[in-house]
Order: sequence, then structure tokens, then C-alpha cells
Amino acid sequence: MTYKEFKKLQYKAENKEENLLTEEELNKLKPYKVDNAIIMAAGYSARCMPLSNVLPKGLFRVKGEILIEREIRQLQEAGVKEIIIVTGFMQEKFQYLRDKYGVILIHNDDYDKYNNIASLYKAQNYMKNSYILCSDNYYADNVFHKYVYSPYYSCVYSEEYCDEYCVLEEDKDGYITSIKRGGGKAWYTIGDCFFDRKFSDTFVKYMNEEWNDMNTRNMLMDDFHIQHIDELKLKKVEREKNKVLEFDTLEEFKQFDNSFEEFMNENLDQSNEVIKVFSKYSEVKSYHSVPTVQKSGRLHLNENLFKPSPKCLEVLKNITMEDLYLYDLGRNDELVETLSSSLGISSNNIFIHNGSAEVIKSIGSILLNENDIVLIPSPGWSYYKSVADAKFAKCITYEVCEKEDTYEYNIEDLLQKAKENNPKVIIITSPQMPTGCGISYNDIEKVIRENTNSIILLDEAYWGYGNDDNKFEKKIITKYSNVVITRTFSKFYGLADIRIGYGLCSYPLRRTICLDLPLFRACGISRKIAVAAIKDTEYYKKMKLETNSVREWFYTELNKIPGVKAYKSESNFIFIKLDNADAGRVRAYMEENGLLIRLFTDKDALRLRITIGPKDIMERVIYQLKRALR
Repeated sequence: MTYKEFKKLQYKAENKEENLLTEEELNKLKPYKVDNAIIMAAGYSARCMPLSNVLPKGLFRVKGEILIEREIRQLQEAGVKEIIIVTGFMQEKFQYLRDKYGVILIHNDDYDKYNNIASLYKAQNYMKNSYILCSDNYYADNVFHKYVYSPYYSCVYSEEYCDEYCVLEEDKDGYITSIKRGGGKAWYTIGDCFFDRKFSDTFVKYMNEEWNDMNTRNMLMDDFHIQHIDELKLKKVEREKNKVLEFDTLEEFKQFDNSFEEFMNENLDQSNEVIKVFSKYSEVKSYHSVPTVQKSGRLHLNENLFKPSPKCLEVLKNITMEDLYLYDLGRNDELVETLSSSLGISSNNIFIHNGSAEVIKSIGSILLNENDIVLIPSPGWSYYKSVADAKFAKCITYEVCEKEDTYEYNIEDLLQKAKENNPKVIIITSPQMPTGCGISYNDIEKVIRENTNSIILLDEAYWGYGNDDNKFEKKIITKYSNVVITRTFSKFYGLADIRIGYGLCSYPLRRTICLDLPLFRACGISRKIAVAAIKDTEYYKKMKLETNSVREWFYTELNKIPGVKAYKSESNFIFIKLDNADAGRVRAYMEENGLLIRLFTDKDALRLRITIGPKDIMERVIYQLKRALR
């Protein structure tokens, strides 16, 4: 049936003239009849604290109506009788809807573990000709129908940049072929979407095939759709601005509805100080690594795939029962003493922590206050911002710039930003992650000299891979009192899971940072393993040579592939850009073929970072990458 014919019959059916339709016309409409609506209502809605502490967002009252009840009413008025609600957080609050509206309730017990794809996984048996909705959308007009011609996603146009899923391209038939998070002067997806039976069947098929992949479970429905956009075809349905609304914060609710403050007061004990404390952190997002079960092909976390010294494993064979049940309260710390001897630095300038990330966190916990400024490199590790956010400090980025065959620190940009903002902390990463570039001692010292009122955090997680012949640790920390060098045993030494790192700094600064260290020493067994690693210099000398040799070979081979640009690196990874290919799709293809690589946003472009492993693994990467780019 043509769209024109469909619209004619749809009009008759939805204007109380359905009884006038012939049997033939009803049969023509039958494949387009909406079977049900699935409303996702499982989330916590942290940005709506404190109200979301006591009530799910879908149950907020807006302009006299409960959000989810307004959706249910509009669906039922349109002729959609079967409505499924997937609950999670405070599921008991939704129970009344079963009696009031006859809805079907499904509980998503993974609501606090995975993203909203998990709600569709729970509701997959109901996915047919189905509306897919969120419980917190507000529709000014009833947009729903009893019959729908083709699968779609509703969209609203934005002149300004927005952090939404923006439609970039459509094919000649009007199906969306490209969507990207973030954009301006574009239509972005919002509110209702409709899956027909074919779309639902394909969606469910892929979802079940990939469900054991933790990356899938942590996806939004939108990201899963993008991953399979060639097979999951949706049309764009244009909606008027302000006709379909979603509210992310309580302030947005208040701006839309003058009576919302009254609703809040009805449901909140405004004097509850604990709730106020929780609410303060509603916008703060915690940093977390993507769960990864896969043991081979892990080229996304920069683990040392050449493995640690065998002498580290020997330590475990000699562990005693006392190592397990007694606190380590010895006067001396063998790991500190070994580091002191190896680096030629006084033990007074060394402290041990549970990895270098924890060193960074302790610096933030001790030294940062609300509204303090932290300078961080861009592109760079997002954990820096997470630490700052937890203290309500503000991050300002300085540039690490793309050059012809490498990246370089823009020291002038750093110094200018520092001069303008008087930062409490300046973070420099060397070798830099994700680009792999280094920074000269002269540039580091220049930053230190010109910012004596700032803490200079030199994150050397990848120390050991670069050119460290001219060691300057001692010179820096004895000359300057405002510098912290942080290192880890996770990367170069290949001991990621023993969780040991250390900091180097002046004694007064060390004493201050140590106020945030664990009450008891970091794991004694881990420290013994770290000592064994430091002492096996011959093993790590050979490992470094092999790593760097494979890295240079890999760099050369990458640059032979048309459309691939690889950048020189001083670490155990390579940063690349693709000229004429979708980096996200390439990453997904590589994953399908057992190779996990990391996707990064560099300015407005997506780039890939690939860990260096043994040559046979990297040959496999080259092979699969060529296939992905065909």
C-alpha cells in the first residue's frame, strides 16, 4: 500500500469512521496496526535530585498531570490498548497504574547495573509493532496513532549546538543512515519512536546475539541502533519545537511549569540535610572502566601484553599465611627502599598508593576546593575531570596539538591559560595519553617556574617506555616544592591488577598528601611483587626493546594503509585517525573479530587508540583493519 493510500485509510479509522471501512480496507490496514507501547521507566534520574530520591521522574506532576499518566492517556485515546511499563528504581511506586489503567508491569532488576538497552531486553517478548517511549517525556499534543506506516524516530530541529543524537544523513527513501552524538543546525532525536515487526525482530535478534558483551549491556538504545543502523532503518519524523519535551533537571521543570515548586514541596522534606548533601552531587558523574570479560585481543586498556617478569610470579609461590592475616606494621617499607635505591631519591620523597589513579584522587581530595581551577590536557584522560568534579572544582583544557606525524604539547597555550585562570593544579601527562607524545624537561621546568602558586602534577603512568635516559625526577622534586610525579606498576611493569603506584614530591607536599592515604599500607603481597619487578632490570630492558620495536613496525605498517594516519608514540600504544571511514564502525568491526580497541574524541573527530602487543597480534590488527576499511 502506498503512503497516500495509507493516510486516507488512517484518517478514516482515526476519525470515528472505522466502522465504515470495508473488510478489504481493514485487511490492508491490519499490518500497520500498533500492537502496543513499551514505556521505559527504570532509571534513577540523578540530575533530578533531591526529588528523584523519593519519586521516579516519570511520576512527577507537570501542569496538573503525572508525566507517565499523560502518556498512557494519550496512547489509549489513540487506540493503543496494550501498554507495557518497564520499571526499576522504586518499582513499587508504579503498581497503582496496573489497577488504574490496566497496564502490564515488567521489572528490570538490572536497572542500576546497565543502560536502558536492558529495559528493552526485559521487554523483548512484547516488541512487535510497538511504540518505544520514555516515561519522562511530555507531549503537548497527542502524537500517537492506532496505525503507523513505517518505523521512525521523532526529531526536533536545533539551530544551536546540542549534546543530543543528531541526524546527519538520510537515504533516498528517507531512512536515517547516519547519527552522531552532538551537533548544531540539525534534527535531533527526542521522544517517541516506533518499531514495526520487521524492525523489532531484527533488533531483538542482534540484542540477544550480543547480550553477553558487556559493552552492549552498557549501551543506550540509541547507541545500539547506531551500531546496526544499516540493518535497523528508521525514518525521521519532524516535530515542532516545544511540542515534544524532555526534562533533565528540576530547574527545567520549574521553567516549564510554575506550579512545579508546589509539587516539590508536597513530596520533599525541605529540612532534610542528608537529602541536601546527596543533591549537591546530582550532576557529578563517577568515572568507570567498561566491564571487559574478554581475555585475548585486549588492545583498549594499554595493559602490558608482553607480560611481567616471571620473577613476579615466583613471589606468589613463597607467600606465607602471615602475609595474609597480619597487618604489615614493619618500621621499614621494602618497596619504598627499593624505589629509593633505584631512582636515587630519598625515601622522604616517596609514597606508595593503590595505583597512580589513587595518587591523583588523593591530590584532588586533599588540595582541591569548590571553584578551584584545574588545567588538563585535551585530548586527555577523562578521570582528571572526574576527580575535579567530585570536589566541585572547574576544569579548563589546554591543547595537545596535531602535527604532521606526531602530537605536541602547546606550551604557550598552557602558560596563557594558567596566567588567565590561576589554577590550583596543572596536570601534564608524559608520555601523553591518548596521543603518545612526550614533553621535554625544559618545557616542564618552564611551566613549574612560571606557576609557583600551582601544584604541577606530572602523570607518568607510561614512564619506562619513553626516553628516560636523562632522569630528572630528583632534580625536579629537590628543586621545586610544588611538583608531584605519579607513576604506576600497571603499565610498564605489566602488573595492572596488583594495584600499586607511587608518588614523588617534596617532603612537605608528601606529608600533606599522605593524610589521604589508606590507614594501613597498600597490599603487602602486591608490594613484594613490585619489588621483584624493579629488581629484574634485564627482563624489562629486553621487554622495552621488543615493545618499541613492534611499535615502530606497527606505526610504519599503519601508515601504508590508505586513509589511515598513525602518529609517533613514546608509549605502548598508537593513536590513529581515519580519513574516509567511520571510526566508531571500524572499532565495532574490530570487536566483532575479537580485537578490542579504544575510541576517543579529539576535538570534533573520533580517533582510535591501539595498544601494542606481540608482533603476531599486531599483524592480526593490520589484517582486520584493512578488511574493516574495504
